[in-house]
Amino acid sequence: MRFIQLTVFLLLNHFLWAQVPPQIDWGPENLARVNTLAVLPKDNGVFFTFHYANASLMPSAKISRFENGKEILSKRIEPRIDQKMVTLEDMFLFSNRLFGLFSDKIGPSVTLYMQEYDDDVDPLGPPLVVASYVVPKGWSRNVLVTTKVSPGNKFLVVDYLIPAKKETYDRFGYNVLNEKMISVREGEYEIPYDSRLSAVEARHLTDKGDYFLGISVFSKAYYSFWKDFGQVDKSVLIHMSPEDSTRMYELDLEQRKVYNFMITSSDTTAMVTGTWGGEDSKGAKGVFYAAFSLKSNELGLPKFLEFPKEILEQENPQSDDIYSYQNVNNELLNYAFRNVILLPDGSITVLAEQYYIYEVNTTDSRGMSQVTNYYNYNDCVVYSISNQGELNWFRKIPKKQESVNDFGQYSSLISYISKGNLVIFFNDHIQNYDQVGGYRGTRIAFSNSLRYREYCLARTSVNLQNGETERSMFSTYDAIGAFVCLKLSSVNYKTRQVIFAASNKRDKYGFLAFE
Repeated sequence: MRFIQLTVFLLLNHFLWAQVPPQIDWGPENLARVNTLAVLPKDNGVFFTFHYANASLMPSAKISRFENGKEILSKRIEPRIDQKMVTLEDMFLFSNRLFGLFSDKIGPSVTLYMQEYDDDVDPLGPPLVVASYVVPKGWSRNVLVTTKVSPGNKFLVVDYLIPAKKETYDRFGYNVLNEKMISVREGEYEIPYDSRLSAVEARHLTDKGDYFLGISVFSKAYYSFWKDFGQVDKSVLIHMSPEDSTRMYELDLEQRKVYNFMITSSDTTAMVTGTWGGEDSKGAKGVFYAAFSLKSNELGLPKFLEFPKEILEQENPQSDDIYSYQNVNNELLNYAFRNVILLPDGSITVLAEQYYIYEVNTTDSRGMSQVTNYYNYNDCVVYSISNQGELNWFRKIPKKQESVNDFGQYSSLISYISKGNLVIFFNDHIQNYDQVGGYRGTRIAFSNSLRYREYCLARTSVNLQNGETERSMFSTYDAIGAFVCLKLSSVNYKTRQVIFAASNKRDKYGFLAFE
């Protein structure tokens, strides 16, 4: 009898442990780097952090190398190329290698360089000139340059603004490089809309070298924190093919205005998805989908789908400032795309998060004024669109994160794909969960002034086939010893790891393995 009881106990114990998701393996504490900008993971278990250290006259850019969560070395990135002082624009990984992007402006001439670094953060080989151009006389603004890496790390594009003194149209240059850092295509393009009325909303580089831009054009100069669909005049997709052809496509259709869109791609198709509103809308009424064939270089007819009524009824006009300020009902406001997953069957799953900022100006009795910035990262929506452009399912994940004057340091989320599920982590208030970690269905706000005992790290899993959602508390403050910064955390699909960054008085990093 005792043997049977022991056997049953062991089987039950094994079953219960099998249901527990993998835990984060936290490394040792390190020196606090309060100005950390990015975590850059390599495929050999090493990762770097890019941060700025305060200096007497100007900030100093540094790269730190970590192994097993422990800082091994930290080196200053010298802003010099061929003994000339230059400006560091960015540090990033491409093809599992660390690079720095620098600019050098002498008179009207601007030169962009890329310098590779080894694992000891020492320069490796000579710098590579990736662009040279001329700016108008007297131009004093900073160099505007961005980089984009294709999904499979096969290509890198360096995209930069070429300013014009009198013209109102923005002109850009670009250089596409392969894994061997050989330029395969470079040139210039012009956005044929007034630069005061247009903005690049999305950039995407495919593994075949196709370069896409998503442009929003407004009816008047646009400086508001609120994304007002009523000011959108049109949305345009620009495609630059490996054969050097450039074509533009308007995405709007039937008095619907497209905004907030994102681009992803496979070997044969680029997918464009986003939200849309009506002619007078201030928010989004639904989602759209369009497929671009990389074989025929043709854009399919966009399909527009309305949000399910039950989702719109779940909005929180009484509890969120954005709705009281905008006086909007039955529309979703200010959702930013966080992840787009292209599945083998041609369907896509999209994750978006409501994000907005508002300012409050106050003046005291002495006439002294003060500006307070409130950062809000609220509900998430996840939806699936079939390869035929039909809405498979639509889910909403309630959450509320608010902070003051911190740029939302501990807000937002991180997500990845594992075993047929979209897994999402975000910081939350512990009162939203019961004693065993189950979600209560409440929406108590997480804030940057939260006490330790009120903080928790939450985990939500969304089934990619049917949208079924499971949500629970993952860790408390006592288990971590710090607040997790999801914006700095990073997913590495090659090593099947998530690197979590956390900080309090000191920094620490944790590793979560996934299948």
